[in-house]
Amino acid sequence: MFRTDLRRQRRWVLLLAVLAMIASACGGEVTDDAGDSNGDDTPATTVTSAPDDGASDDGNSDGGTTGNTYEDPRGGIFADFQASFDRGDHPFQQLDQYCVSHEAASDRVATDPGIEADSIKIVHIRSRLEDAIDIGFGIPVGDPADMFEVFVDYVNTQCGGVRGRMIDLHMIEVPLFGPTVETDRNAACVEAIEDENAVIIVNSSGFQGSATLCITEEHDTLFISTQGQTDEFMERSNNNLFTMSLTFDEALRLSAEHLLTTGAVKAGDSFGVAAMDTPGQPEAVQSGLVDPLEAAGVNVVFDVLTCNGSTICTEGVTESVSNMRDAGITHFFNVMGILTAPGYIDEMVNQGFKPGDVSFHASDFNSQASELVSGQITANSDSGALYAGAEILDFRGTGDYRSEGYAPSPLQELCTGVYNANNTIGATHVWQDQGGDSAYGMATSVCSIMRIALRSLYDAGDNPTRADVKAAMNNLGPVDMSSQTPASIREGKGQTPDVYQILNFDFPCEQTYPYVMNSGKAVCITGTGNFTLIDR
Repeated sequence: MFRTDLRRQRRWVLLLAVLAMIASACGGEVTDDAGDSNGDDTPATTVTSAPDDGASDDGNSDGGTTGNTYEDPRGGIFADFQASFDRGDHPFQQLDQYCVSHEAASDRVATDPGIEADSIKIVHIRSRLEDAIDIGFGIPVGDPADMFEVFVDYVNTQCGGVRGRMIDLHMIEVPLFGPTVETDRNAACVEAIEDENAVIIVNSSGFQGSATLCITEEHDTLFISTQGQTDEFMERSNNNLFTMSLTFDEALRLSAEHLLTTGAVKAGDSFGVAAMDTPGQPEAVQSGLVDPLEAAGVNVVFDVLTCNGSTICTEGVTESVSNMRDAGITHFFNVMGILTAPGYIDEMVNQGFKPGDVSFHASDFNSQASELVSGQITANSDSGALYAGAEILDFRGTGDYRSEGYAPSPLQELCTGVYNANNTIGATHVWQDQGGDSAYGMATSVCSIMRIALRSLYDAGDNPTRADVKAAMNNLGPVDMSSQTPASIREGKGQTPDVYQILNFDFPCEQTYPYVMNSGKAVCITGTGNFTLIDR
């Protein structure tokens, strides 16, 4: 295999700390679509309310009412989506209260491991984002562990749990990176299920690899994460795997379709892509992107870089860039991880690529739709200038808050309002801090994940079995995500987003509220606002 030179390995080692940011960028959770509000406390919505049922209004946006109808001011597919969302009087799907106090089941009994008469076990597996601090990289996503605890405590104390069962939350921590990370993740899977009897496992800080299949395939347990997944993992999970992102394969298929139907890429063009050898990723890139482009007559140069089981590829980069240069590529699709992409683009600069030579494209494959992740490319200003103008396909409303007259979604205001009012660590997260702080988005992501779990537990009935909870989760229908773009879950569809748009990567960024990197450089990823429904 190829080897890159030692001087670049040093830079990659420093960038390793930034891996923590992947968590904040995966599938919806901490990217900038989540940071949004107009600075006041009035949601930009019209809510039709049902009578007050006496629930506490501590931390909620509108006293003790139960909102049933959200009239989305954006109209179009957004209004149509809300019209399809029958919120009724469900205690876990209102928009003016996080949860509603409701009657406890009177005949509660233990039914399955993790489901006792008075409790249900949820396990939070947390990647230790703070591992990055010792080498100089702060991860501005707040305290996800505290966020899960606050939302669970709120449900238990203010709303009586779920049908009288308290949520028993247990946390397991795994390292962010290192030679044993895969082993540690699989050990966490075993502990969560075999020792803790988790009915549902949740994660908002990045968790991938074979441990995902340990949870969903080997142990037949529900897992909700922000992490993007491959189609293969979704299929092998037996309807146990749920992600707040598009699958890797689907995002690439949509990207290929967009590039071809818009004429941005045509037959005869020379198109480059370099994938990491992380299990499942080269196959996803081949089937989702390379195959449809080649079928349309595009000349694709596809290289696979070697990571040697780590989170960064240090073999094959120099030679791959040479392949791209020799082929005269005019397009390049970035599917690399946060640690590999910056060094690859640096090498393109080293080998003479200039701004305008290549049009760059990406999706949220390996979280490249996040400013927190793709912004690392700008650590080298020449690399940032080369990558400037990249077009990115994603489902999020990233950068919405830079628009004139912006107002946050009701869910964002509700979630951050509950967290800000009820945490005991003094945290206050507001959308205006998004220029370098994704804690507002993390709070909304954790809130959204928990609402999916809570809705499923409630819908499963008074004395649910684990199978009942699984069936309920697979039949939720419309679900709330951060900026309230259309999203849903149904059997065979564990990826929630139902729309996508094209985002633009801007560097250097002079827009309102730029995202300021640790390096002090400002980047912006901003959506065009032209959302398209996904035809499934």
